[in-house]
Amino acid sequence: MKRIISFLCKVSLLTISLILIIFIGEILCRTYDKFVRGIPFTQSTKLLYDKQLGWKGKVVFGDPNTKKYKIFVIGDSFTNGCGVEEKYMYYNVIKKTLDSEMFVYGGLGYGTLQEYLVLDKYFDAIKPDLVILQVCANDFINNMWELESKSFINNNLMPRPYLINGRIEYRSPRFMGNCGLLLSSNSRLFYDLLALTYRFCFILAKEGILHSVERDVEEKGMSFGNFNKAVLVTDELIVKIKSRTGKIPIVAFAVDATQPYLKQFRLILEKNNIEFIENVPNIIEQERTKKSYLKLKDSTHWNKKGQQICGEILTGELSKRGYGRRNR
Repeated sequence: MKRIISFLCKVSLLTISLILIIFIGEILCRTYDKFVRGIPFTQSTKLLYDKQLGWKGKVVFGDPNTKKYKIFVIGDSFTNGCGVEEKYMYYNVIKKTLDSEMFVYGGLGYGTLQEYLVLDKYFDAIKPDLVILQVCANDFINNMWELESKSFINNNLMPRPYLINGRIEYRSPRFMGNCGLLLSSNSRLFYDLLALTYRFCFILAKEGILHSVERDVEEKGMSFGNFNKAVLVTDELIVKIKSRTGKIPIVAFAVDATQPYLKQFRLILEKNNIEFIENVPNIIEQERTKKSYLKLKDSTHWNKKGQQICGEILTGELSKRGYGRRNR
């Protein structure tokens, strides 16, 4: 009997200690977030979520009643800017040069379906003269749950909408699925631990130590079944975007030249009669070798100089094509 009581006491003590450690860890995470990241102490990560889009993006909207030429820009983290000051963002270079009114939505890690949903939500209120769609290689990964859930490089860890058999379904690409979602949406500690785990896996995957699905795509191309399906889904989404804008022109531009993704975007956009500016990443790479480093510390996204060069390239291409004037 004494052994049983002793065992129960040890288990109780261990349980209390574990709860105390988790509680202290949660307090420390929330305190750090408050004073370093500016996130309110009581804010739940649930506030990051958006019922329709999956999670919220950055919104920079002008005056919809303006008489200026209106441009609606939609994209992912490159359009979000990842902290780059607004005055240096590529779309502000376009705004100043073409004297246009700019409406921007940039969602970190957004896929094509989320961008379509943004377009559908705001298009009628803005009534733009031109839509600019920023595309990225990882859109194909993010457009298909079967790819994103097996990725350690382009996995955004949050539930998002996917187009599955013509219908929109919301799924979590996390390895812990709904259990991980429940814990991380209520605990800042678990959210940070999960993000830290994936960052470590990201490094290992980039070094080739840990297998990530991007390797299959880049080695096998269209012969890799799930990538083939992702291309078909992306094409279906671009058709939806084209249909939603009607007679309003769309210009798409690429932020990277990674294959086989760039080629597939070229084919999809050409098929849907959407003008495609694909020289941005190559020109920026040339400028990098001539001038200075043009990327942020993550070695992926552009810093302010890279953003400005992108804006200059796009302004030139748009002007060449006759955009920026109401009477084209």
